[in-house]
Amino acid sequence: MITLTNVGSSYDAIAASRGLGIQDIDFTGVTQVIFRVRVNKVGSGTQSWQLWNETDGAEIARIDDAAAAGDNKSLVTTVNVALTGIKTVRVRAKSTISADDPVFYGASLLTVV
Repeated sequence: MITLTNVGSSYDAIAASRGLGIQDIDFTGVTQVIFRVRVNKVGSGTQSWQLWNETDGAEIARIDDAAAAGDNKSLVTTVNVALTGIKTVRVRAKSTISADDPVFYGASLLTVV
């Protein structure tokens, strides 16, 4: 569990700065990804949770949560992808209210071939 104090209104620029972890994934043959985050939304802004392709510097998926605050929220999105090879990915966060303090419980990524 990681509390992101003053999450900020832009995604963090340094991989280790938020401690949300990195993972190497072989996307060869993958057609879709199912990206899920579990959070405690603390704050009133629209909080965005992004699956970031660190290797290519590009967004793979994003979940925008504009709903009310709440604990143990399971947010999920499915996106089509056209990636090949091993990519380093990580989760990043931001909010329209830079003082929001969400709690990040974890994330998962399911690849579909």
